[in-house]
Amino acid sequence: MFNNARGIPTSLIDVRLWQDMLDEVIAFELPAPGADPRQWITQLRTNLRTIGMRSVTYYGSLESVVVLGRDLDGQPYKQANVVTLYNLDFCDEIASRVDTPGGEKAWRFEALRTIVQDQRDAFRRSGGPSHFVILLTVRNQVPARQIGGLLKRRNPSVSAHRYALTCQKAKRIPDTGTLMGSHAWSIKTLLYTTLCNNFSAPNISALFFPLVKYTGTPISSKVPSPMLHWIVVCRFGKKEDCAPTFFPRDYLSSVTSLEVVGDALTLNPEPGEAMNVHQQVGSTAWFDANHPPSFDFSL
Repeated sequence: MFNNARGIPTSLIDVRLWQDMLDEVIAFELPAPGADPRQWITQLRTNLRTIGMRSVTYYGSLESVVVLGRDLDGQPYKQANVVTLYNLDFCDEIASRVDTPGGEKAWRFEALRTIVQDQRDAFRRSGGPSHFVILLTVRNQVPARQIGGLLKRRNPSVSAHRYALTCQKAKRIPDTGTLMGSHAWSIKTLLYTTLCNNFSAPNISALFFPLVKYTGTPISSKVPSPMLHWIVVCRFGKKEDCAPTFFPRDYLSSVTSLEVVGDALTLNPEPGEAMNVHQQVGSTAWFDANHPPSFDFSL
């Protein structure tokens, strides 16, 4: 059973689809543009009450509320139980900054570290559930100089470093400009390294699904919205586990990325990825073909 869902938009499409599997929703809503900035958060709370869903709502983006520890109304952010489903939709560039209480600016993707720490603390208090799922959506857009510098400083594993070098040779990150839908491999490498580093201390193993590239609703007629979507299934380690394990082996180079074309998913490899023509494209079929026994929910 899914206990919580996080990062749900005002329309509640995801909540309505998953309602029978949810016990509680923890949701975040941005200020609305125009004369009434509270319009969206007010509508979100009304919609949740209308469908009878137990919920906690925060006014502000997920990443700013999580990093700051409070929302725009000053409501403290806290997590009581293990969250079994995260639906994280980062509205701004994943490598942009958010303010912190001390005045410094933190990387937006550092919200993932806080989320993992909160999960660890909740698991230690309750002892379960041991599995959870992260649905992660980000813009396939980042300043070239910024992502280049981050990849050098994120302490990548040997395999991630080797993958990045291969990709650089095939499709180099330029020195200037903004990468708009052109270098998904760089954001994939950054997020994979970030998550693996964050998972290591709490001993969380993870199964990474193929990265999905698609085009979202454009910001305007002149600004497109290239997007990336990722599914990560996670499991808290047992006491006898000496370290977490990340599946599949050599994920960055061995798993072929996907692209949404029309209503279908097709194989569309990034530089450095193997073109596995026999790879399953559907998430259920891919999970059945690739999950290790420790991620078998039927046991």
